[in-house]
Amino acid sequence: MIIGVHSATFVKNWHEDVTPYIRKCADAGFKSVEVSLLGQTLESAKKISNLADDLNISLTCTTGLTRDEDISSSDLSTQKNGIEALKKAINLTSIMNSELLTGVVHSAWGVSDTLGGGKEDKFNNSSSSIKNITSLLVEKNVKLGIEPLNRYETDFINTVDEGLKLCELIDHPNVGLMLDSYHMNIEEKNMCQSIEKAKDRLFHFQVAENDRGVPGTGSINWTAIFSTLKKINYNKHVTLEMFIQANVDTSKDLFTWRNIENDPYDAIVRSFNFLNEHLNA
Repeated sequence: MIIGVHSATFVKNWHEDVTPYIRKCADAGFKSVEVSLLGQTLESAKKISNLADDLNISLTCTTGLTRDEDISSSDLSTQKNGIEALKKAINLTSIMNSELLTGVVHSAWGVSDTLGGGKEDKFNNSSSSIKNITSLLVEKNVKLGIEPLNRYETDFINTVDEGLKLCELIDHPNVGLMLDSYHMNIEEKNMCQSIEKAKDRLFHFQVAENDRGVPGTGSINWTAIFSTLKKINYNKHVTLEMFIQANVDTSKDLFTWRNIENDPYDAIVRSFNFLNEHLNA
């Protein structure tokens, strides 16, 4: 398994230059860095790709659709906006020489305005929209990882079962799941059983403690989770995604109202040591 870290551990706003943070991540020992595509341009993507080559690290990418880009919407113009946003994200992912784009790629991030109703329409709208981009995924050699989020961030696709249902409707080898221990700890009855259900559809796995801080400092049973990943022969990225800074622009999007960790660099170093010890045990 490849141990990675999301550069968003450091960022204070989504349009920040992440290259200094990528260097910090490499200095901490990580062989892969995850980059949010929010705010990225063609020029910044090329700059990030060149730096990754220089540092000999791989990149993975994440993004999130806005309300005006919600492909699960029944509004055709909104769907079209979302399809174009995903096409742009796929192209940026390819420019970064990354083969993985994950995140809230199936609906709008932070939108929960249907009280959980109308889900069948959302499944149909989202799946048909993603089918429109599968040829581009193949052309650019990019896999798309749908991320189930907790109930406080979306009313659509909260669990592995729901994520698998959407994958089955799309029915394409380049579309699967990205699972995040933070969200799973809220939504899944049994995290390990859910990981086993995902199995071959699991393209990416993100880790953070139950408070979204350093793994191993809270209540999540990491021994069981890592044993399950090994049981299903998962050999892809395990990426640290912590959101730990309060009083910055990104904290309002992530509901971080207090500092979970005081020093981001110290937090990723401690996390790397924990993950390296347990994944290589």
